Parts: sequence; structure tokens; C-alpha cells
Amino acid sequence: MKILALDTSTIACSAAVMDATKLYGELFTDFKLKHSEKLLVMCDSLLNNLRMDIADIDCFAVSCGPGSFTGIRIGMATAKGFAQAADKPIVCVSSIEALAYNAFYYSGLICPMLDAQRDQLYSGAYTSDGIALNEYIPENVYEFSQMLDMINESGKPALLLGDGAKKFYARCSDKFKNNVIIGQENILMPRASNVARIALDKIKDGNIHDCFTAMPNYIRAAQAEENIVKRQNT
Repeated sequence: MKILALDTSTIACSAAVMDATKLYGELFTDFKLKHSEKLLVMCDSLLNNLRMDIADIDCFAVSCGPGSFTGIRIGMATAKGFAQAADKPIVCVSSIEALAYNAFYYSGLICPMLDAQRDQLYSGAYTSDGIALNEYIPENVYEFSQMLDMINESGKPALLLGDGAKKFYARCSDKFKNNVIIGQENILMPRASNVARIALDKIKDGNIHDCFTAMPNYIRAAQAEENIVKRQNT
């Protein structure tokens, strides 16, 4: 089963084609262009280079959040458009879990951290036994101080990933009780190939959607939505 996977949960953008036996190709950018300007071009270029078209894809996978609200909407809308046009299913994948897969063989605590602004992180933590990732800290939105406490309490060395990792490290580096490092640039940001990898397991479990039932997971309301609620309650 060939999967076209998309990740637009951060400023980085990527697309990959994969099946259970092979990663056929992946394109990744982490630059200034907006996702709306590059995602469709990226998918078209990837499929052309692989001598494939949408009809060759059996399923579409997309990082459904948390992360950039705008990025998630673009990725979800693109996956839904493809799925509706091709009459194929969609698999929704956590951007936090997908990012953790960048460090699948790390022996300590794997901590994906996406910047949620206001001194907060979309984060969680995993451990790996080399066969599967195991959730250690549930995916949620956390204050910097909360993540610091949970990492220290784990007693484990930790590897930080994501666009929130450097900000968190700079703020808390003198307070770590364990060995805490930041992932190198080649593994720091989410990748669509890991979205595809997780999607393959979800398909085995029957965890699939269509263009109508696939939904984003923002975790929290946007700042504008929170401001509206505050005004309504005053």
C-alpha cells in the first residue's frame, strides 16, 4: 500500500511516498515560503520524479496537529482534497509522535517540543525499546516549568526536538538535573516519512478516516478564539 504523507505542522514542510517495504522519496524544506505556496508544488514534483500520479496512491497520511494552526489547516485541506478526488482514505497522525520518530533509537527520553507561544510548548515524551515508541509523558500543551519538572523527575537523559527545543533549552539549561541535549539539525524538525511510518501501523489497526471524518487536533483554541470567549464572558 503506497502512502503519500504530508507534514505542515511547523514552518518546515515535507511530503513523502512510502509503503511497508520502502521509502520511495521525500522532499523537505525549512524556509520562508508559505505552505500554501510550496506544498502542492512539492507533491507534484515528488510524484513526477517517482513517475507516479495520485491514482497510484492508496492512502493519504497527514500530521493533524498540534502545531501551527495555519500549517495544520493547509495540510489537512490538501490531504482531504487528494482523498476526495481519488476516493481514498486518510490517516491522521500526531505531529508530536511523528517528530519523536526522528530519534527512534535514542535510549533516553525523547521530547518533541513545538513552540506554542506564551512560554508554552506542545509536547510530550517517549521512550524507545528499539521496536516501538512508548508514551512517557502524554501529549498536551505545557508551561516551560511543567516540562522542566517532568524531565527532571524522570531521572533520564533527554533529547529535545522541534522548533520549541532551542527556546526551552535556552530558558532552562541551568536547571536541568539530567543530561539534556538538543537534536542536530537533520533530526530537529518533523518529517513526512515518519508520518507515513506511523500511518502504516494505524492502517493495520483499522484507524483510518475519509475526507469528511478526518479532523485536526489543535489541543487548544487559537488566541483569537480565546479572546472572543473572554469578551463574551465580560
